[in-house]
Amino acid sequence: MKKYFSIIAAIFTLVVITSCTDEGMEFDAFEGKGLAFVHFVKGSETMSVELEEVETALHSAEIFIASTVKSDAARTYTLTVTSSSTPAAVEGTHFTLSSKTITIPAGQHSGSVMITVISENLQKDPVTAVLSINSDEAISWGKSLSVPMNRYDLCDFNPSMLVGKFDYASEDWAEWGSLTLEADPDDPYKIYILGIPTELDEGEPEWNGNKIELTIQPWVEGAGMTELSLSGPKTIVSDETWGYDDLAFEAVSGSYSICQGTYTINFRISVAQGSWGVFEFIFSK
Repeated sequence: MKKYFSIIAAIFTLVVITSCTDEGMEFDAFEGKGLAFVHFVKGSETMSVELEEVETALHSAEIFIASTVKSDAARTYTLTVTSSSTPAAVEGTHFTLSSKTITIPAGQHSGSVMITVISENLQKDPVTAVLSINSDEAISWGKSLSVPMNRYDLCDFNPSMLVGKFDYASEDWAEWGSLTLEADPDDPYKIYILGIPTELDEGEPEWNGNKIELTIQPWVEGAGMTELSLSGPKTIVSDETWGYDDLAFEAVSGSYSICQGTYTINFRISVAQGSWGVFEFIFSK
């Protein structure tokens, strides 16, 4: 799904009411006519860790903010940890920050701070920290950052996470879209993918109704498993494709992330005339 952000009107309005700029600021964004604002580079930073047996496992990530302009002086911004998420991660209990401020050095566009998860204090249910930038330059877009945290070794096998509507993408095969996964009524570890191929435009392959079958390695209670392996038989999903016969998908290998509910599947894609090779697909809710 593509998201479009219409900020031109907002930028125009703010430029009009901002009649002057700080001396020394270099407006090098938007062809020299940009508005000065700072924002988080990412909207979300998921931190999934596993507790080590010998010592406490710590996992750190570098969080960046960026500015549309450079300055001849360093700029420092304060971070606020909010409790807008439920359940909320508690600073000092679930995570620590290397600093409550982020500095963008002189002549630079970005600065960063480190966030570290305290794994031993995480429980089964994921918690989320929400950080925000305190700055007169920050606008609503990109002003906050969500950091979900969980422990792989505390995640349970949940059959409902295996099925439903999924987005999928393959950089190698250059295809993306959404489709439905359903479970065998008698076996939750046998999954069927409906709808590949999904494009029905003229000249594109049309799904013939055959479901791609996945067999997932069963969950072993108490084994501390974080991913389940999977495979599947060859399935013809379109009878005629780009002048070829019998377009088929075969899940030769792959995995299912128990905590994230994400599939990584390596499909061998072939037709009656031969095989194109193996291509990685990512399925996520």
